[in-house]
Amino acid sequence: MKNLPYITVLSLIMACSQGSVKEEDIVSEDLIQLSKEQLEYNEIRTGLMPEGPLYHKIKATGQVDIPPNYAVKVSAPTEAYVSQLKVLPGQRVDRGQLLARLQHPSIAEIKKSYLTVRAELNYLSKDLSRKQGLADGNTVSAREIEMLQSREQSTAAGLKSIESELERLGIDYRNLTSESVSQTLDVRAPISGVVTDLFSQTGQYAGPNDPILTISSREHEHVELEVFQEDLPKVKKGMEVLMRLPGEETIYTGEIFLTNIQLDKETLSGNVHVHLGEDFPDLPIGAVVFAEIIYRTDTGYLMPRAEIIREGKASYIFTNSPDGFRKQKVEVGFDDGANVQITGPQELLGSKVVLQGNYYLNGM
Repeated sequence: MKNLPYITVLSLIMACSQGSVKEEDIVSEDLIQLSKEQLEYNEIRTGLMPEGPLYHKIKATGQVDIPPNYAVKVSAPTEAYVSQLKVLPGQRVDRGQLLARLQHPSIAEIKKSYLTVRAELNYLSKDLSRKQGLADGNTVSAREIEMLQSREQSTAAGLKSIESELERLGIDYRNLTSESVSQTLDVRAPISGVVTDLFSQTGQYAGPNDPILTISSREHEHVELEVFQEDLPKVKKGMEVLMRLPGEETIYTGEIFLTNIQLDKETLSGNVHVHLGEDFPDLPIGAVVFAEIIYRTDTGYLMPRAEIIREGKASYIFTNSPDGFRKQKVEVGFDDGANVQITGPQELLGSKVVLQGNYYLNGM
């Protein structure tokens, strides 16, 4: 077979004379030699054992979320029937954009009331001004002037009350005329965002404060992680968070913004608020996210976790020398899931080892 190596058996005396490993750590006195072509074909990669970071992580699961004040339920401000719906779920809208039209006789009535009271106040103001001029010649009594002033003040207060109600309904009373009086009321978007829920349909009755639809703004989208009680003390603001989506391997980054000190009584966990990096994709609100919070970083000699050969409680890698490859027992420390810390033998740290292909060599 073209992948079989040429194996040279050396004496135990020659192996120990190298002085680079302890005799008790030698798994076999056999050295494996491969040609250049075999190394390339089987993608064997060698080099000095690297030094690098090892990450202590807290695993957590969370969901894409938005702050409560960035999800707005748009309701009917008064009793009416939905005459038109101008948007659909998933549609992006801008603040002030027309969302729906409502229709009811009471809408026309309040518009007419405003015009009537405004006309009455205008008449009273002119009449008071005219009679105040006549009062100088004692043609009009002071009592009559006082009564007109009282009526003017009362009417002005009534007009102010109607104006407030029209503002609440979203009606621009300043441009209201008798020709523009109708039973129709426009419902407009209070914020920019995406329509996420539609609670009504054309022709349906909507009572006061009945929700018609929901708009969610993605401006402050974040991930809300659930971290268990024993891990919460390790979590601090500013820590890096690595996130991935179910079924995907792409890693997205984020940063812890705050931690809720209130524990859930049932799960004994607290919420951790994570600000998202610019590379994070647009996802539906409530989408599940798997995360790892990096709470400590160590530095040491390490090997990829996939290259550590496990045999019972012992761990092995292959060393590399001009004479060939030899299987070597190693002492391991912290395992961060991607890399494993190599703590010994001391003389092996930083020496030339097989960085890729240990399992292939082990099968020879």
